[in-house]
Amino acid sequence: MKIEKVNFCGWKNCIQITSGDFRLIATTEVGPRIIGAFFGDSENLFFVDPETAGKKGGKSWNGFGGHRLWHSPEEFPRTYTVDNSKIEYKTTRNSVVFQQPADSLSGIEKSIEIIPGKKDMFRIVHTLTNRNAWTVECGAWAITMMAPGGTGIFPMPQSDKKGLLPNISFAFWPYNNMADGRCTIGSKYTLLKQDPAAKGPMKIGYNCEDGWIAYQNNGVTFIKKFEHMVDGEYPDNGCSAECYSNDKMQEMETLSPFYELAPGETITYTEEWHALALGSPAITCEKDAVEVFG
Repeated sequence: MKIEKVNFCGWKNCIQITSGDFRLIATTEVGPRIIGAFFGDSENLFFVDPETAGKKGGKSWNGFGGHRLWHSPEEFPRTYTVDNSKIEYKTTRNSVVFQQPADSLSGIEKSIEIIPGKKDMFRIVHTLTNRNAWTVECGAWAITMMAPGGTGIFPMPQSDKKGLLPNISFAFWPYNNMADGRCTIGSKYTLLKQDPAAKGPMKIGYNCEDGWIAYQNNGVTFIKKFEHMVDGEYPDNGCSAECYSNDKMQEMETLSPFYELAPGETITYTEEWHALALGSPAITCEKDAVEVFG
């Protein structure tokens, strides 16, 4: 495991961790946030908000950018835990753990552990701990803000084409305009394009039984793998994967089922991250996605 301290986007003492040609940068002055992801000599695969880059302190929630850990269901202000302060981090034999103490609004302690794996792969372990004196129902929610200009790829659950019962459960949000051309729902893949000229946000979610979603941008494909639990009770009408897109960036989100957490109990939720360069043209339609992912 190769780690080093770097300054990044105005934040000091960030931790850079490398696996092959894939490297991640996490903040320590705010967070926990994985604020940078690079493959080879690529630009940052993640979005960083230029209005809040390098900032710290204050009592208002900041988007900042990068990858963060939330807990579902979403509710303001409880979900919007302020992460503007210095966090604890420690290095283990094969990982780095970044931890934020429980806040006064939710009473939920958060940590993100980065574990370099085989070449060009990381395991990201998300942990929520209930520090309240009462039981809390919640789920882990891993949100990655991607740089603009790319396309999200979402595999559709497959089943008997002659089946009589539905196999896909979509969720749409009230601000959506499904006719604006950003989203293409296909039989094998659904695509959602980030559009800098978008007039408003869009969000979709569904039961991602294949356990992976991807975002392609500037010749690099970023893949998040996770476990979809068929019998789990998921938020937002059964969503284990969601995507939020606006004119600045696109969030690639995965979710755990709900759990009843007694005081002191934890949820541990893992994503596996891969990055790869594709020699083929950009994925712009379902046919392109089939050629790349099968």
